[in-house]
Amino acid sequence: MKSSSKQIWYVIGALAVILLVGWALMNRNGANSFFGGNTDTQATSTDDATPTTGTGGTTAGTSKFPAGWPSDAPALQSGAKVTYTGQVDPKTNVAGPTVVYTVSGTPATAVTFFKSQFSRQGWTFRGQGNVLGSVQLAATKDTRKVTVTILETRAGVLNVTVGISKL
Repeated sequence: MKSSSKQIWYVIGALAVILLVGWALMNRNGANSFFGGNTDTQATSTDDATPTTGTGGTTAGTSKFPAGWPSDAPALQSGAKVTYTGQVDPKTNVAGPTVVYTVSGTPATAVTFFKSQFSRQGWTFRGQGNVLGSVQLAATKDTRKVTVTILETRAGVLNVTVGISKL
């Protein structure tokens, strides 16, 4: 009985590894493409940048949102330094404003902040996942979805991507 129990755990472990490797190969752009988040390839980060028009731009060191950012969207965390704003996901050509910023904190405090923001702004929290070292959050409202990717780039420093698109 003990040997058959061990074999079952080995099979489960092997299947989990196979599924993870398969998923990683199919989603070479990382976890953001899985959750429909920001996959902008033209993102840049420069000091003293100003917003630009068109499909993407940069607003470093400010808390400005891209054109079309809904008033009921989650707020930025206190102390956020915006590194990118954009209008269109270049991979899918799906329109939707996106903000990328850095902030001090931990993934746990960021998750708590965004769950509170979702509730406060009337969004329905849909789920949380931990993918490739980042935390993914998803919420919906009306015909829109918001995805948040939180990645701790070094101890106490987070890179946060918030994207809003149509369902």
